[in-house]
Amino acid sequence: MSDKKTCINNLLSKISNVDKKIDNINERIKILKQIINDPNEEECPDVVESEKALSSAIENLFVEELLTREPEGDA
Repeated sequence: MSDKKTCINNLLSKISNVDKKIDNINERIKILKQIINDPNEEECPDVVESEKALSSAIENLFVEELLTREPEGDA
């Protein structure tokens, strides 16, 4: 009976440790979400303009490619 009790106590101890680790991970996830969603984070105007210019250039490239293609099919 003693072995069974020891086994159960070990199992309960392991479960308790897992619960603590889960709580710790949960807290870290909350902190990461706060960091990612920080409304006070400033965006660099140069980066914003650069992203807009890149998007526009890619869009123009695709439009030009579509205009140079020959029609396919019967439609």
